[in-house]
Amino acid sequence: MLEQSNSEISNSIGKKVCTCLIFGLELSALLLTLGNGGNIPWLPPILVFSLVGISLLISLLFPFLWQYLERKQKIDSVKAYGSFYSSIRYCIAFNIVSFGWKKFYGLQFIVPTAISNMSMNQQTGEWLTWFYFGHSPAFGIIIALMQIIGGYLLLYRRTLLIGAIILFSLLLNLTLINIFYQMNAGALTQSVLLTIGVLFLILLDYKKLVDFFLKTKSNLPSLNVNNFFLKSVVRLSVIVLSLLYTIYLKSLMK
Repeated sequence: MLEQSNSEISNSIGKKVCTCLIFGLELSALLLTLGNGGNIPWLPPILVFSLVGISLLISLLFPFLWQYLERKQKIDSVKAYGSFYSSIRYCIAFNIVSFGWKKFYGLQFIVPTAISNMSMNQQTGEWLTWFYFGHSPAFGIIIALMQIIGGYLLLYRRTLLIGAIILFSLLLNLTLINIFYQMNAGALTQSVLLTIGVLFLILLDYKKLVDFFLKTKSNLPSLNVNNFFLKSVVRLSVIVLSLLYTIYLKSLMK
């Protein structure tokens, strides 16, 4: 699939813009992670945000330079695309794996005692979320392992799609948590950018996913009924009957 994408990238300014923009976003996310919220003395916020601005600006301008150099036959588009593609994978993997290691070393899911001693209705959604996830160290380790293993799988062509699917489900869940539980802007930005990056990697192989999930026939046994209408009624009953059961339970609480 990558070879196909490489060949199709030629003479397509849209794909060049998309690839460079994704690279700029993922590099920016990595720079923000390395900055650690301004807690590193030799990497002050002004430097981090300056580098982020430069990377985004270059990612917006480079596609047009790329297109020009290609027409002048001064750049190999296949190699250029491969370099960007590999760099995107590396940025995403480094970023996600670093979040995994932070959980191992107690740098995440930690709530100050003064906050944890407060009643629940006095705490923000962010502290409630961190307290909840931090309540079970084992669960935090499982998430960390998924991040580390999933990120590492991105670095190999054969396992990239598996790693991307694992990470996409995890990152999408984290993004929704960050949105609806009012997490800080930094956490939300990271989850959104990483989700976009992983989705980009998945979409490059979307034909494989369509063939696997929608076109490949399953050999598993199925309901031995030839009547399509009856099969549809049975399937729909899962939604309807479970809804009616829930409504009945709700009525018992009145």
